[in-house]
Amino acid sequence: MPRHVLIRMLGTLALAILLASCASTRTLTEQPPVAYVAKDDGSLLARHAPVFVPQYHYKTYNKIGRPSAHYDARGREQVYVDPAVPVIYAQQQMFQTSKGNYTNLIYRVHFQGVPYFHLTAGKNSGLFVVVTLNQKEEPVLVTTVHTCGCYLAIIPTGYLPDDAYPQGWNFAQPQSIYGESLPAKLDYPASSGADRRPVVFLKDATHRVMDVKIGAQDNTYNIIPTPIEPMAALKKLPLDARTTTSFYETQGFRKGYVKGAVKPLEVLLMSWWALDPHIGSDKELGDSRETGTVFYTSLKPWNRTASDMWEFARFLEFWEWRL
Repeated sequence: MPRHVLIRMLGTLALAILLASCASTRTLTEQPPVAYVAKDDGSLLARHAPVFVPQYHYKTYNKIGRPSAHYDARGREQVYVDPAVPVIYAQQQMFQTSKGNYTNLIYRVHFQGVPYFHLTAGKNSGLFVVVTLNQKEEPVLVTTVHTCGCYLAIIPTGYLPDDAYPQGWNFAQPQSIYGESLPAKLDYPASSGADRRPVVFLKDATHRVMDVKIGAQDNTYNIIPTPIEPMAALKKLPLDARTTTSFYETQGFRKGYVKGAVKPLEVLLMSWWALDPHIGSDKELGDSRETGTVFYTSLKPWNRTASDMWEFARFLEFWEWRL
């Protein structure tokens, strides 16, 4: 067969595959998007629980799952995220600044992982959404960050006083967060009866936050009812009828890190200049004296303590917020 004929045939085949792929994707994405929605039982955590809307939910690695554990055939413990059973983990944290007392509502979700050919590829990846309430229980900040401490975004709301913003805050343009555009401010509806939950839109594969809005508008989504469970449950994953294990390593040089959550590309490309052999690994959020790891949000080694998100008042001051 002449070479030019073969090239033409291969080109035609490639085009057909591309068109078929586009048609399939278009059909799937024209369906109402899926949203993970926690049942509102009237509790503070439930009332403000974020709604998660993943892009291309039909892909298994985009589904929110349940951290789980079992013994394999050799009797070894295996920790993984089950995409068939979604859950949102949550806890409350109080903190104080010179201007007042605040409450953080901390929500954590996990995925099977990020597929290869992405910088953050690896197993058991996750995301935090933190809703900060003032003394009137009004949301003043919505913070999103991956459970490795990367891709931090702090989004103020209309309840935040003007003097609490970082100097020079630009209200006219979206925030640029490592290539994603997020709102400069979130406006909650005035009506107390309106839906006031943050809606978090997640990017395909990497689970990056693409957008945040207020108000779920349930009729626009295929709803997946998702339970809220205590954050402490992550330390008691059932292994069998009598035994539990922690989602995190409990000893050794990886204490405080999610089991199995190693990010080989990040380690290869970034660990040497960030001076962190565990860079990109998902971790526990808590007092570093207890967890064994600092939940830092700045890659500069000298900012590890100041940018630790668990010490939220200090964390906000580091990022120039003046609550």
